[in-house]
Amino acid sequence: MMSPHNTIDRKSKTWLTAYFVLSILFWLWSGFVVGVGITEVAFFILVTILVFASQNTRQFLVAFLPLCIYLIGYNSLKILHKFSTIPIHNEDLYEMELTLFGFMYNGKLIIPCEYFVENTHAIFDFISGAFYITWMPFPIIFGVIAFLAGKRVLVFNFWTCFLIANLFGFIGYIFYPAAPPWYFLTHGAEIIKDASCNAAGLARFDHLVGIPLYEGMYSQGTDTFGAMPSMHAAFPLILVYYSIKFKNKWLTGLFFISLLSIWFGAVYSNHHYIIDVIIGILCGIIAIILTETMVNRTFMPAWYEKAMVYIQSTQKK
Repeated sequence: MMSPHNTIDRKSKTWLTAYFVLSILFWLWSGFVVGVGITEVAFFILVTILVFASQNTRQFLVAFLPLCIYLIGYNSLKILHKFSTIPIHNEDLYEMELTLFGFMYNGKLIIPCEYFVENTHAIFDFISGAFYITWMPFPIIFGVIAFLAGKRVLVFNFWTCFLIANLFGFIGYIFYPAAPPWYFLTHGAEIIKDASCNAAGLARFDHLVGIPLYEGMYSQGTDTFGAMPSMHAAFPLILVYYSIKFKNKWLTGLFFISLLSIWFGAVYSNHHYIIDVIIGILCGIIAIILTETMVNRTFMPAWYEKAMVYIQSTQKK
C-alpha cells in the first residue's frame, strides 16, 4: 500500500518551498561566485523539469540528489585557485613518484608516465581513450537502469557513496592542490596558476578517431591542479561494487573492463601518477565502507530514512 503522506504533490508546500529556496541559493552562488554559463542554465532547467513533471521524476531526482550535489561542487572547483593560497604540489610529487615507482630506462631513472611518452601504441591509445570518457556516462547509465528496475535504494546508496568519495577528493583538491604529470613534463617546476587543462596523451585518441573529443573537453576543464587523488580511479571501483550488488554479470563485466582500462589509461595518458591512482582507490574503498556500515545501516540518519520511504512510495510493499 502507498502511504498518503509519501505522495508529495508538485504543488505541495514542501516541494515548492524546497524548490524556490534551493533555486535562489543556486543562482546566488552561480551568479556572484562561480559564474553563469550554458552548463548552469541546462542543469537548472533539467532539475526544474524533474521537480514538476511527475511523482516518478521527483523520486528520480531524490534518488540522484547526491549526484546533483556533486555536480554543483565539481563545477565550483574552477574558482578554487583564484582564492586558494595553499602552495601547489608539482616537482615534489614527481620526485615521490620517482622514488616509489621509478626504474632505469636507457640509462636514466624515469617514472612510468615518462616511459609512456616515448612508448605508445595505437591499441593502448584506443583502449585508454574509449574507456576514460566513461567515468561519468557509465555511472549515470547504471543509475538509470537500476532505478527503472526498481532498485531505488541501491541507486541512492550508489550515488551517496559516489558523493562521499568525491568529498574526499574535494578535500584533497583544496588542501593538497597537485599538478598532473603532463604539467610537470611540460612546464617543469614552474607554477602557472592560470594554466589551462590539457588532453595530454588522450589527444592521441582524438587523432586516432578524427574527433577532438578530449581536446574539446579539457579546454573546458575546471581544475588543472586537481590530480590528487584521482577520482577517475575511485568512480569505476564504486561502480563495480554496486553493479555486483545489482547482480547483473554483463554490466559487472563491462564495468570491470572499464575499471582496468581507466586505471591504466590514467597513467598511460599522463593524467595521473600511480600515487594519485592509489589514493583515489583508497577514497573509493573508504566511501564504500562508510556508506555500507554507517550511512545506511548502523547510524541511519533521519534524512536517509525519509529519502528511502519517498523514492519507494509507489512500489508495492
